[in-house]
Amino acid sequence: MIDLSGIPVIDNHVHPWRETTRHLTIDELRGHPAFSDAVLTSVRRPYLPVDQLEPSLKLFRDTNLGARYLLGELARFLDVDEDWRTVVDARNSAAEADYRAWTDRLFKDVGIDGLLVDEGGGKPRITLDELGKHVPARLWRVARTDNFIRDLLLETDNWPRFFERYQRELEAAIADGAIAFKSVIAYRTGLDVQPVSEDEARRNFESNRQDLEHAQKGLRDFLLCHTMDVARERGMWMHIHAAVGDPDIVYQRANPAQLYPLLHSERFRANRVVLIHGGWPWVDEAAAIASILPNVYVDVSEGTLFGMPNVRQRIMEVLEACPYSKILYGADGSIPEALWITARRYKAVLARVLEDLVAEGFCNRREAVQVARLILHDNAVRMYSL
Repeated sequence: MIDLSGIPVIDNHVHPWRETTRHLTIDELRGHPAFSDAVLTSVRRPYLPVDQLEPSLKLFRDTNLGARYLLGELARFLDVDEDWRTVVDARNSAAEADYRAWTDRLFKDVGIDGLLVDEGGGKPRITLDELGKHVPARLWRVARTDNFIRDLLLETDNWPRFFERYQRELEAAIADGAIAFKSVIAYRTGLDVQPVSEDEARRNFESNRQDLEHAQKGLRDFLLCHTMDVARERGMWMHIHAAVGDPDIVYQRANPAQLYPLLHSERFRANRVVLIHGGWPWVDEAAAIASILPNVYVDVSEGTLFGMPNVRQRIMEVLEACPYSKILYGADGSIPEALWITARRYKAVLARVLEDLVAEGFCNRREAVQVARLILHDNAVRMYSL
């Protein structure tokens, strides 16, 4: 079997976690690989009252194969019996004694070396300095621009002031060392982004500033296009959520194919863009776009964590069309165990996929290891000059 254990990992997409996660309940730990649990509990507005939602969430956790896989692997790693109470007690004992040392133990097991940190939508923002106190890895900031919009809409009703302050936020993120801007416009108005004039954006701002986000399409399309202009001019990468997500996503306009006209346009052809989550579950479409457009890349996060039983198919789908120099490994995790189990599973499955490709004549064993090294580490180093 091809051995990938020695290849270091740079995770292209994680969310930060607070030091308080040194202690987790059973449901908190086993809920992390359960997609239904994760998305229903992370929405900005409650999907249903907690008393109505909890019975369903318990059933999701009880019947989720990813959660069951985490239980078995973590029990073996901790050398304890394979039941949730025993595993969580052992995990908490190690993490509460020294959270950084526990995280280091997990990361060394799978070779995690660096993390690109999408700061998420929580307030207050978890800074890299705060995260670094309990996470023994190299960290790089990915600045989520939707947070700037959210905060500024609450602070000003004057368009010139709003737009000027938004531009200042972009510059501040660059000065802070961010290596990419991140957009989750798929959650707000959808990926069918249309370049609009500043005058149209102003009118939308003035008439819909206090409305629900779906009424702010002109404003948000304009700001994403402006952000991409800044990213291109300043040598920044643009990360765009292009996949399913929480229940409040604009599902019918979350397919990465919706982005193709924008990314293909002359204005944005030179932008360096990563399709975050690789279009999951429309992975083949994201891979096809990356194979056509020279400056578009895919990261494989989300499906790697929440779709662990089917990782093999997703690896094959992305390799089917996309050059492996354009594929970035990612987990979409937000606790150490989620990053660990995803990297562990992905390396194991990728090794088996590469064995099959060697047997079928697509590469030799030395080249197969190089494929894995590029996806897991070297592509990120090259792309972001890490």
